[in-house]
Amino acid sequence: MRSVLIPVLLTAVLSLAASGAPSSSRLNPPSRLKRSSTLTKPPSTSARTSSRAGGENLCHNGGMDFEGDPLNGWMIDYAWTGNSNYANNKSRITALASFEGKNGVMHVNGKGGETKVESLPIPFEKGARYRCTVDYKSTTSPHIYFAGYQWVPGIRPYRDKPIHIGDLRRIYKSQFRGHDISKAAGGWKRETFEFPIENASEFSLKHLTKVRFITVYFMIINDAKGEAWIDNVVVQRIN
Repeated sequence: MRSVLIPVLLTAVLSLAASGAPSSSRLNPPSRLKRSSTLTKPPSTSARTSSRAGGENLCHNGGMDFEGDPLNGWMIDYAWTGNSNYANNKSRITALASFEGKNGVMHVNGKGGETKVESLPIPFEKGARYRCTVDYKSTTSPHIYFAGYQWVPGIRPYRDKPIHIGDLRRIYKSQFRGHDISKAAGGWKRETFEFPIENASEFSLKHLTKVRFITVYFMIINDAKGEAWIDNVVVQRIN
């Protein structure tokens, strides 16, 4: 059964961003402005996302069931980066109405090369911990983790539109240690992992001080050359 996931309220997603006028200026070359995302409209303002432990799902469109745009909010097109490895990334990711007993599924086809996708950025609250659960089937072992971001130098923090990955710099990747993978019906697997991990070292926590946003990050590396089907991505604050 497809889980009903409440889209993230735009103002909640951006609540930790520094205040200031909306940004339209960058210190990067003009070519970097030619970016695209699957977010065709801001997350609904009719639903509110709780920041309390055990609150609502913080991952926008985690069930791939956004009306009229099943991949809404997921970053699948990385052509704007200029990295040739991801020039065809968008064409390798599709939405399926149903697959192997689930409705609303993202298909990640990494048979032709390294392929990745990540969620709409989620504000990271200092001292908080988060848990992600995701259902998937695969012909290989996809990399699934939290990625941490800060604003790119020269970008004026904004809050009038969804955060674009191109305006952020990745500075942190969560560890694979502590991931729990269990079997589910129909050959699906459910992977559960937390960020930061429990009993994280002081050195690790120190590197989190500059993180302002996190995403759920999926990747099929070039050597794996396989496929994955993803559904029911849920992110909750756990403290």
